[in-house]
Amino acid sequence: MFTYPLMLKISGRRCLVVGAGAVGLRRAEALARAGSAVRLVSPQEPAGPLPPGAELLAEPYQSGHLEGCLLAFACTDDPALNARIAQEARSAGILVNVADEPEDCDFFVPATCAQGEVVLAVGTGGACPDLARQLRDRLAARLPQRVGEFAAALASIRRQVQVREADPARRKAILETLAGPRGYNAFVQGRLIALLEAEISRLRE
Repeated sequence: MFTYPLMLKISGRRCLVVGAGAVGLRRAEALARAGSAVRLVSPQEPAGPLPPGAELLAEPYQSGHLEGCLLAFACTDDPALNARIAQEARSAGILVNVADEPEDCDFFVPATCAQGEVVLAVGTGGACPDLARQLRDRLAARLPQRVGEFAAALASIRRQVQVREADPARRKAILETLAGPRGYNAFVQGRLIALLEAEISRLRE
């Protein structure tokens, strides 16, 4: 199954997780880290501590729990209940992920590794999450050190380039150099601004 990858900005947006077992809590924790207002529904005692800011509704799932939600996650051990959650979420125009049922998912949760704003995500379309995790670990080991800091520095410089360089082609060339190996080496050496100035001068000659 071919899927469309994207990174969602969910800060302040309500997301529903039904089921507070190990899977449900993992989903809730990841959503909370991204700034979501997590609504966790479970009549049973959670399998562990709740993520900061999560709202726990210690009651059986009802369709009203979907109100105002951007995403829904059905993570109970009851297949019939998970199917009901999926159907009601779709009827409300809400994308849903059903644990261990890839055929009933509107989206999949990739295996991720994050350094600052740099996020490495590997998905298999729900075919084999274990493969996704192993590939993530192999690729994560190859990420440059301090790559998150490097990305943050580039974000600031990118704004400078947009202001100082009106020509789109020169702007693109400068940013490609800064984001590449020369830029990373300059960042590590504390010379990223110097490289920026050198590239601007070179391209204007």
